[in-house]
Amino acid sequence: MSNDADNKRSATRAATNHLAGIQYRRGNLTARVIDMSMTGARLATHEQIAIGEKIVLTTVRMGARAGVVVRFVDGELGVRFTDEIAAAHEARMTPAG
Repeated sequence: MSNDADNKRSATRAATNHLAGIQYRRGNLTARVIDMSMTGARLATHEQIAIGEKIVLTTVRMGARAGVVVRFVDGELGVRFTDEIAAAHEARMTPAG
């Protein structure tokens, strides 16, 4: 998935293919991580989670990360991380001025 919006991301995505757990208001589920960056992730899942819903994504590589769902299209879930790691990355990438 590549488009102009993807090219404006503040963090580089790394392609991956591992499982992660998602905790959200309706319970827990497992998803496959398609790609991930310091500020978000794209996941393949059978469960549609509402845009704007808060989640916790847990992976072996990054541990537990708080986030919010920003997209769900064709079984792919887009998550923007809302934790201190994402905030610190965004602050480093914002030009001073």
